[in-house]
Amino acid sequence: MRILIVSHKPPYPPVDGGTLATLNMCLGLAKAGNYVTVLTLSTQKHPSSLERIPDEIKRLINFEIVHTTISTTIIGNLINALFSLRPYNIERYISRPFKKLIERVLRNESYDVVQLEGLYLYPYIKTVRKNFIGVIAIRTHNVEHHIWQKLAENEPNDIKRWYFRFLAKRLARVETRLSGKVDALVAITEPDRQWFTYHGFSKPTITLPAGYLPEDVATEIEPVDFPSICYIGALDWLPNIEGLIWFIDWVWPRIQAGIPEIEFHVAGRNASEELAERLMVERNIIFHGQVASSSAFLSRCPIMVVPLLSGSGIRIKIIEGMHLQRAIVATSIAAKGIDIVHDEHILIADTPDDFAEAVCSLIYNPDRGKRIALNAKKHAYQNFDAIVLAKKLTEFYQKILG
Repeated sequence: MRILIVSHKPPYPPVDGGTLATLNMCLGLAKAGNYVTVLTLSTQKHPSSLERIPDEIKRLINFEIVHTTISTTIIGNLINALFSLRPYNIERYISRPFKKLIERVLRNESYDVVQLEGLYLYPYIKTVRKNFIGVIAIRTHNVEHHIWQKLAENEPNDIKRWYFRFLAKRLARVETRLSGKVDALVAITEPDRQWFTYHGFSKPTITLPAGYLPEDVATEIEPVDFPSICYIGALDWLPNIEGLIWFIDWVWPRIQAGIPEIEFHVAGRNASEELAERLMVERNIIFHGQVASSSAFLSRCPIMVVPLLSGSGIRIKIIEGMHLQRAIVATSIAAKGIDIVHDEHILIADTPDDFAEAVCSLIYNPDRGKRIALNAKKHAYQNFDAIVLAKKLTEFYQKILG
């Protein structure tokens, strides 16, 4: 099967959960026997080039990249709010050169399926439809408006809270219109799929979690001094910032009170100056910035924390941590949509006291941590193999095509 993937940010390098989910899905589809082409934007926030992509990946996937500049400004938000009906975080990804690339590829090459990676590709559906007669599918990484609703609930600033709600309403309006625009929907979690079907999506749907292709982590990597915990995530994504600050403000002091020598290792790209400075001055917090390999970073610490308070979709970093046999403590929002059981594959905690107690219990009782981590690894290999999931997606598309 010939599949064209359209993405608003490059799958390589896989610098966050979204890019990793897209890359693993593309590699899985290719290794499952499909011909895969990726058309993607490259921006100052998510830069890439053909030269940066390893040859072993380019042998499996064809890439075409359009470089563009995307800015987020107060004036841009205001103009959008007054003169456009599209959400600003969708409208800013509209690029005429990218539209021309999609048109050219669809006119010159034959494909069975065009898959849009997320809601931000919504403005390009019309372009695809005019130049393509096959199946158009959208892969929803999240129910986007849920993220902004939750951010609004947790936002103390009145103006920001109003704007987040305004943005959530616009995103929800776009999401409820998808059924009339595309032919199929691929949801990463079952709750997300159910939301779309409940709100009028009547075309074929499937739930497929984000898959993972384990990297070869160097055996000579030495663990950091025990006890230690780690966190990794894009530090320019609001839900990640919100959750990390909550952890540092409310959970970290409780953990330190019980285990003063503990270290907290944090990795992530594009942290603001204010956030980076705080991470560097806090006692026993080691800030690594952007790391070359998330697998190598995670492999150095026995315990991983995922303190997410807002969000939707699936946390690919949890799946990665499970594959790497880490003991993970996460909030219920972070674990939502992943078929895992508390105290069997992961520890789930939502209050500062419970979260701190869960982390400390793994340090006080290493056997508990080893048991949970081993169960997590076995479960991940059985349920989140990217090639197995890609074969299911291929079968889904074959049924639609008849």
